Amino acid sequence: MFDKIQNKWKEEREKEQLTPMNEAFYGAMRDFLKVRTVRTKEEINPLIKKILEERLYRLKYVINDLLKLRTSKIIQIVMSKQEIDVNLAREEQNFYERMKQVYDVYRKDVFSPKDVAYTDLSLPSVSSEDTDSDDEIDFVAVRFIQSTKEKIKGLDGKTYGPFELEDVCLLPKENAKGLVIKNIAENIELKE
Repeated sequence: MFDKIQNKWKEEREKEQLTPMNEAFYGAMRDFLKVRTVRTKEEINPLIKKILEERLYRLKYVINDLLKLRTSKIIQIVMSKQEIDVNLAREEQNFYERMKQVYDVYRKDVFSPKDVAYTDLSLPSVSSEDTDSDDEIDFVAVRFIQSTKEKIKGLDGKTYGPFELEDVCLLPKENAKGLVIKNIAENIELKE
């Protein structure tokens, strides 16, 4: 597995475009990292332990750099309003979809509808994959007018927060309503 991770890292470094990735890649990578970490911690021979620690350090470096490279490329694609035309890992697909939503909210916050640069920024409805319901969950953008110390469990099964004053977040509509009623957040709406 180390060779697969390292080869993917080298491929990503060599190419400017985002390269295809198996949807289960990160799951297999996490499992491999866990096995390597446990093996290193359990080793009692100091010489072998030192070698295993060096290999684990290298593995973590490669993984972190791979994540940075791919994250940067995904963000660039979102900002250029392009669609990704290669296979992504499950975690990356989720990140890509969320980043598109956050970027749209950001643009909506910056531009008014009368500005020329403002184009097609309606908030999407996202089908929830983390709940047992087949219903669609509507998301709304809110700006926090108070800090929160606790995390919020969304109706979509995701965890949000904690939030600082003036943070902006895309939340399931029902969760956002509760925060607005409690004067913790306010809806971000465009005035026509």
